[in-house]
Parts: sequence; C-alpha cells; structure tokens
Amino acid sequence: MILMFLNGMICFTPLFAQQKNQFQAINYTINEAWKFSKEDSQESYKASFSDKNWSTVSIPHTWNDEDAVDETPNFYRGACWYRRNVFIGNEANGKNILINFEGANQVVDLYVNEKWIGKHIGGYTAFTFDITKCIQVGQSNLVAIKVDNSYNENIPPLTADFTFFGGINRPISLSFVSPIHISKDDYASSGVYIKTPKVSHKEAIVEVKMLIKNTLVERKTIRVVQKYFDPRGKLIQFITNKLQLNSGQTATFEAKPIQIQNPELWSPDTPNLYRLVTSLLDSKNQIIEETESTFGLRWFEFTVDTGFYLNGKRLKLIGVNRHEVYEGLGNALRDEMHVRDINLIKEMGCNFLRISHYPQDQYILNLCDKLGIITMIEIPIVNAITENDAFLNNSLQMAEEMVKQNFNHPSLVIWAYMNEIMLRPPFKKDPVRHAAYCKEVNRQAKAIEKLIRDLDPNRYTLIPCHGSMESYKEAGLYEIPKIVGLNLYQGWYSGIFSGFDNYLDDFHKQFPKSPLIITEYGADVDSRLHSYLPERFDYTVEYGNMYHEHYLKAIQERDFVSGAAIWNLNDFYSEDRAAAVPHVNNKGITGLNREKKDTYLLYQANLLKKPFVAIGSATWSSRAGVETQSGICSQSIAIYSNLPKVEITLNATFLGSFIPENGVFNVLVPFVNGPNILKAVAKNEGIEAVDFYKTNFQLIPKKLQEANFTSLNVMLGSNRYFEDKVAEVCWIPEQPYSTGNWGYIGGKPFKTKTRFGELPASELDILNTTQDPIFQTQRNGIETFKADVPDGQYEIYFYWAHLIPALQKEALAYNLGNTSTYENATNYVFDVAVNGNIVLQNFDIPSQIGAERAIIKSTQINVNEGKGITIKFDANKDGKTYLNAVRIVKIN
Repeated sequence: MILMFLNGMICFTPLFAQQKNQFQAINYTINEAWKFSKEDSQESYKASFSDKNWSTVSIPHTWNDEDAVDETPNFYRGACWYRRNVFIGNEANGKNILINFEGANQVVDLYVNEKWIGKHIGGYTAFTFDITKCIQVGQSNLVAIKVDNSYNENIPPLTADFTFFGGINRPISLSFVSPIHISKDDYASSGVYIKTPKVSHKEAIVEVKMLIKNTLVERKTIRVVQKYFDPRGKLIQFITNKLQLNSGQTATFEAKPIQIQNPELWSPDTPNLYRLVTSLLDSKNQIIEETESTFGLRWFEFTVDTGFYLNGKRLKLIGVNRHEVYEGLGNALRDEMHVRDINLIKEMGCNFLRISHYPQDQYILNLCDKLGIITMIEIPIVNAITENDAFLNNSLQMAEEMVKQNFNHPSLVIWAYMNEIMLRPPFKKDPVRHAAYCKEVNRQAKAIEKLIRDLDPNRYTLIPCHGSMESYKEAGLYEIPKIVGLNLYQGWYSGIFSGFDNYLDDFHKQFPKSPLIITEYGADVDSRLHSYLPERFDYTVEYGNMYHEHYLKAIQERDFVSGAAIWNLNDFYSEDRAAAVPHVNNKGITGLNREKKDTYLLYQANLLKKPFVAIGSATWSSRAGVETQSGICSQSIAIYSNLPKVEITLNATFLGSFIPENGVFNVLVPFVNGPNILKAVAKNEGIEAVDFYKTNFQLIPKKLQEANFTSLNVMLGSNRYFEDKVAEVCWIPEQPYSTGNWGYIGGKPFKTKTRFGELPASELDILNTTQDPIFQTQRNGIETFKADVPDGQYEIYFYWAHLIPALQKEALAYNLGNTSTYENATNYVFDVAVNGNIVLQNFDIPSQIGAERAIIKSTQINVNEGKGITIKFDANKDGKTYLNAVRIVKIN
C-alpha cells in the first residue's frame, strides 16, 4: 500500500491496481537510407517522381560539409530534397503517429504520401507533425522533405561568424502514441512543465503543469497518476487525479503542488536528479500513456557586487561556449560526439556552458543536468535584425520553442538573445536612420524579453554585447535583460591585455545595478604555430597562452564578475574566414578534432580538484631549432599543474624543481638531436601526478659544415615555427646570415597594415595548400639567401605566394584588421640564381601564376669545394624581389 492524493483527498491504494500498458508508446529513429538531391524539383514529393539518380545519405546530414571548407568562395544555400519510403506496421494500429525533427536548417516543408503536412521555420529547434491521417498502415509510406537554407531577411541568423550548414543535421524519429496522450503540440515541448518556485535546504515546492490531448471522437474520463522518485530511485510521493476530456480537447492539467522535505539539492558537485513518472489511466485502470521527466532542486541568484550564488553559496562560473561542429562533418554530429564534448568540459573542471549561438542537440542539456554543468542557451539572432514584424515574429517563435522545449532542465539558468547585435549597425553614417534602427532593435529586444519573462519568470535573461559600450547605450539595451553579457577581446582584435581589466572596472562603475558575465573572450590559436617572440595576431600557441593567463587571472580577481565563458570549446567552421586555417575560427581551446591545446591545460590546472600535471605543446611532436650550446637547443616549454611543486627530467637527466604560479610555469629545456623524452612529476604530501612528452628534435648546428647536415626549413619574414604534421617537418624562423651558418641578406618582412596595426602574417587564404602559414609570411626585397652547407648533392625548394590580392576583399567584422592596405607596387619581376646559375628568369608571379596561390619550385645542385649554397635574387628596374620560404635537403 502507498499514500495517494485523490482529488485532494488522502487514501491508500495497492500498487497492483494499475494494469499493464495497453497502448505502449513506441518511438524509433528513421535516419537511414534517405535519398537526397540538391535539385529543387517541384515534383519531388510525388510517388511518380524518379529518385534513382539521387545519392543515398543517413541522418544527421548536411550538404555543406565540403563546399563550406573548399577554396571556392561561398557555399550552397538553397533548397534540397530528402525522401524515402517508410514502412509502417501494425504498431500504428489505434495510435496517433508523430514525426519528430530534432533540427533541420532552416525552412522545412514536409510531405507524406504526396500530401503537404506543414512548414517549420528556424534551423536550431525541434518540431513535430501529426501525420496520422496520411499514413497507410501495413504499407510503405512516401516521406518527402524539402529543406532550404537560403538567405532570408526574415529569418535569423542573418549573418554570423559561423557557417550556416544546410540539411537535416539532427535525428528524425516516429512516435506512436495513444489517442489520449500528453501533447507535443506546444512548440514540440514534452508537454510537461515542472516548476520549483521555492527551494531551500529544508523544503522544496514542486509544481507541475501538463497538456493532455484527446483525439478521440467521444468524451473521456481518465486518471492522471504522478509518481515522484528521489535521486536514488526511491518512491517519495504518489498523486492521482481524475480528468474529463472533451473530444478534440487539449486540457491544461495542474496537480496540487507537492512538498519535499530536506531535498537533495542539485549542484555541480552533487547533480541530484529527481524523477516524475506520469501515467494516464483509462476507466479500466489500464495505462494508456506513460512518460518520465527529470528535474533538480536548486535556487540561484546573480548579484551586482559578489557574483553568482547557487543554493546560498557563492560560485564563480568558469566555462566555455560551444559550437555544434566537428572536423569533416559540418554540424551533422552523431550522439556520441555530443557526449564527448560535454565530458571534455567536465574533465576540464568547468562548471559553466554557454550553448551558443543557438539551441543544440537535446543530449547537451541532458548531460549538463546529469554531470552538473550550469548552462545558458540562446536563439540565433546575431549581428543584425531586419526591421519588420516578420523577423520579430520568427524570433519570438524561436524564443518560445527554446523556452518550452528546455523548460525542465535544472542546469539551465539563463535565456539569451541578440548576440553582438550592435556590432555593425547598417546605417551608422546616417544619424537619423541610425537612430531609427536603434529604436527598432530596442523594440524587438523588449518584445522578446517580455515573452521570455512571461513564459519563465524565474530564470534570468541576457543580451551578449560586444565591447562598444556607446553602441548599446544608444540602443538602450543594457537596461532590458536581467544580466548583461560582455564579449571582450582586448589584446586580440584591438588594444592590449590590460584593456580587458579596465573595461570591466569601467563597466561596473557605469552600470552598478547590472550583474554581468563575460560571455566571450579568446584568441585564435593554430596548434601548428609557435613563437618565442609571440605577438598579437600571430596565431601561435604561446600568444594564446599569454592571453588566457591574463584573462583568467583578471576574471578570478573580480568578485563582481559572475562568470566567464571562453570562446570557444572547439575550433569551428566560419566560411568567410581566412588566415592560418581558412574557413575556421581557431579560438577553440580544442581543435576541430578536439585535440587539446595548451589553453585547455591551463584551465585544468586552475579548476580541477584532483592532482594534475601536464606538459604543454604536447602535440608538437616534430620540433626543430638552432643550436644554442654545444649539441643542444634550449627551448621554453609550459608546464601546467595544480600541485605546489613539479620535478622535471629530460632523457632521465634531472632539470630541477619548479613552483607553478597560477597553475603554470615555463622551463627551459635543453633538447638534443633525435628523440627526447620530457617527464614532469608533480608532488604534494604523498600525492603524485605524472606526465610525459615525446618529441623528435632536429638540431640545426651553428656551423653547418661541422655537423651531419640533413635539411633546413626556413620561413622568411617570420618569427614563427610551423609544424607540418603530415610530413613531420618543422619549419623555423628566419635569421640574418653569418659566416659558416645560414640566413638572409637584405630586405624586410612583409607586413599587412590594418586599422589595428600591422599583421605579423598575411590573413589571405592561400590556394592549393593546407599549409597556409608557410606561405603567409615573406621577406620583401631579399637580395641573397646563403647556407654554408657541406659538399654534396642538394634539392632546393622555393616557396612563394603573392600576398597582395588582385581584388580588394570585402571587410569582415571578424577578420583581424577588418580592412587591409598594401604597398602600391606593381613590378614584381625578378631573376633567381643558385651559385651563379640562373634557375628562374623574369619570374613574374602575379602575371604568370596569380596572387594568393601556393607555388613550390625545386632545383638540384652539387656543392663542391666548400662553397655552400648562395641564392641570389635580382629584380628588374624599380621592381621587388621576395621569398616566402626555402627548404634545403641533402640528397647524398
């Protein structure tokens, strides 16, 4: 016997009173064997239409996984079709049939057996159609889906720094439910809404509202049974109520609130989840529908001066943003890949995730609930709005879908919208027009804010704003949401690191009533690039390390900063970008393939509670450098640890004990030629953590003729090292020539000038290569390159790319300088001679080959009598010479 509340009365009922489920709900995916075509034929939904020449794909799928990352500008945005025959068996008898889409970008038209079912607008939220009336049970049924990712001024996002992959990028499933069921019609929500209006250490109040639908032609009376289970699975409350449903009615059912004494609270350390099992019983006491919901009990607050509080305790939120993409797959990820990402966040020691810039796969929030990661989520209004009600109405629909589909997640504390909406106002030069645009942005923001607060008054709201404080003041946006988010990049896009600290302090002073979160910060890092003279825009691991070390310290020092989210967990696709890795934003602390960068290790050292030590640049497996002392090259390596002392050995030789500061220290490592093994052992009161790093080091001798020379790989005009991971070759920075050694004579490094200063490397997409950094620096006006190598036979490789584009490219808000200027020179014709023999004459790259294109030319030479290699560059009158990189390899 168990306690039951029956229409507000307490009674006892035996557990066996409920009979076996007569209408067992069935749900399964239909992701396989879809026919696909980019041809937008208006006959594609018809059975008579032939799809024999269509390709066969599986869901998740995107049609932009290749063209969004190739060397041809732009990617296909338009309508495509999916279709397949789906056999529906006897499992459908007497049931309603729903087809569920977890996401498809961005407009979907659904046809079943040649009948148009409906349309959905928006690429990042779920939607469901009831297809019962169109299904033929016991037969195959033709399902045809038109998906269109064309630009549409009325559908956000309009523009953004990420690729708008088209396709059905999340699973499709069929559900077979009782004619009386918990409705999924309310914006594809679960139909069950759980509120916890009062939570304390002593008591929690739980309120449940659900939508129950009767599709039968007659009126029905049912019983609604609610069973509550604690985090260990123990039944703690059992409530039953009667409900009368008219034919075709969807009733809003609200049970009497329950009280839970001494609740087991949800938090990052103890992510306790309660369960609610809801059963619908017919007049014969048979279960006709049963569904399970999870929820957590917690309370939280964002304060102006002391940050975020969870369950009465102050908690600094440190975490990441996340884009739903993976290397080679676009945004069509398998479920286990979402799981991997959330595990990466937890293993880093983070407690916060900004799901940006759009709602993502259902696995994300489910796992955050389970693992204890506090989250915020947003709709994809990015950079700009369209000034009409059609755009606003679509935005409101997306907001309602977002809130209702994710309502029950205890990990979720913030709803957000309008990311960097004032980044590039379209009418800035026209004061009157600009004022009207700001007014409309404000109007739409207030409408979205009101809707979200009406739907969920208990959570917080947020607008993520970039660093132009005056722009958001003009639009009056800071006062609308409950919290302000700041996307700040001082020391990357502009300014210096300390500008971040100053901005935070100034903002807090100007807006003393606004709680704030750092919703973005980061620097682009290509893990193949390194420098011991790091500088802004160089994409090196070392500059990224400096950036994050400064920002993390500044964030932790300021109590009024509620939290911060790194931009980004992972590198992600952005088709318009160029630079070191074209079409990719490299601000991730892991790569597109989730390879960990040093910055990931920095946060582990500062956030993890378990003993931790890691050697930085662990992916740099092929190193090289010039001899600094006899037989060695000393290079600095970052070591990360949360323990007070770390012992370092190289090739079993003890290098010393070191004390980390803010989780990191740098050690000068004397590498020898060939294999090297570095070991780090962190110790504290019997606790030990160990890490190893193996690398193959190419030692470049000071005097080339005194050693067993093999090869030399030099990037001209550069302070950077570059690892070609495919060829296992390390390219090293240039140096001036000195007798007995190697280097350049004459010229100066090529520099692109921008409004933020000079770039250390070109940001152009170099065609016909994946090794862009080799070609993105050069020495202009070079006269000679000399290498005093031993006698023998050599292959010399010359690397060129003309770094002045033939056409001025459109300025992009997210490219490093927005606009670039180049020297006004048109004569780049020159000769190249090796040891007095001309190998290239009147070499005119812009005319003969073209700009922004990788060129590799090679020649062989015999070196005799200790003369070494001398490469001379002679320009035509008033012309210029240049060289991007040179590789010299001893053949025998």
